[in-house]
Amino acid sequence: MAPEAPKPDFITEVRKLRDCLRGVQFLYELKIDELDKLMGALKRRKYLAGAVVIQQGDKGDAFYLVGSGKVSVWDKKKQLKFIYPEQYFGESALVTDAPRSATVKAEEPTELYILYKEDFKKILMANPAIAASIKAHVAKIKLEPKQ
Repeated sequence: MAPEAPKPDFITEVRKLRDCLRGVQFLYELKIDELDKLMGALKRRKYLAGAVVIQQGDKGDAFYLVGSGKVSVWDKKKQLKFIYPEQYFGESALVTDAPRSATVKAEEPTELYILYKEDFKKILMANPAIAASIKAHVAKIKLEPKQ
């Protein structure tokens, strides 16, 4: 019996996730197969409305892609913005050890795809080409003047 073809919804979801990852400045230049390795490490998690996803000042240990729902970003008690499906937050946690600069809360039932820093590091160690590309891009970002 022939294997079943992937469902259109699955293909659409994969494309959306890949496009979203490519939107991250230091992941932009990765090839499709390299992005797919990162996608393979994503964990899916659901949050109820009102749940705190990350807390300002905590150690950054993961990067998040919004699959569905909506989250809000807060600096202390001031709301800064909303983040919607196919957008992301927390990307600096993958390449720095800086604490979280804001609190993020689920505004409605929300599904997030999470790439943990530990998993990201394992992928980099096993794939030197990915590590080199990201390292070069992060170095370039650090050299660019702030606006």
